[in-house]
Amino acid sequence: MRLLLRLYPRSWRRRYEREMEVLLEDLRADTGVLLDLAVGAVIAYATVVRGNRVLNTAAAFVHGVCVAVLLQAIAFVILVLAGNNGAGILLPVSIGPVHIATFWRSTAQLGLEVAPLLPATAVGLTASAMLAVLMVALATFLALPRLVRTPAR
Repeated sequence: MRLLLRLYPRSWRRRYEREMEVLLEDLRADTGVLLDLAVGAVIAYATVVRGNRVLNTAAAFVHGVCVAVLLQAIAFVILVLAGNNGAGILLPVSIGPVHIATFWRSTAQLGLEVAPLLPATAVGLTASAMLAVLMVALATFLALPRLVRTPAR
């Protein structure tokens, strides 16, 4: 459990490490204590980052990049699911006047005979599971700044 104290910022450790080590000696190591230490480290770092203007700006930028990457991954998985749709031979995908892609349902239409790597149902289930995971990750990333925000004093 003392190793988890290394997750805390240096300024926090200088001030509270001795007291926390004494407290941890009296506690038995269980999942709740370990989880509490990990969440406390995240909150301590959030406080340090919020107090530093440069780190705060960098954290906001990285958060925005992560959200953008998740949105792109979700859009890609939705395109895979749309391409796996059994409706018709051609499936155009457009947003307003912008044409994004066209999916061909049959390779025979192109003069190609290519065996699929996975059956259509397996691709659909895999893409659906991936979409669910990405949506949960996006919701978590969007909620994270509010979860680590400290209450006003």
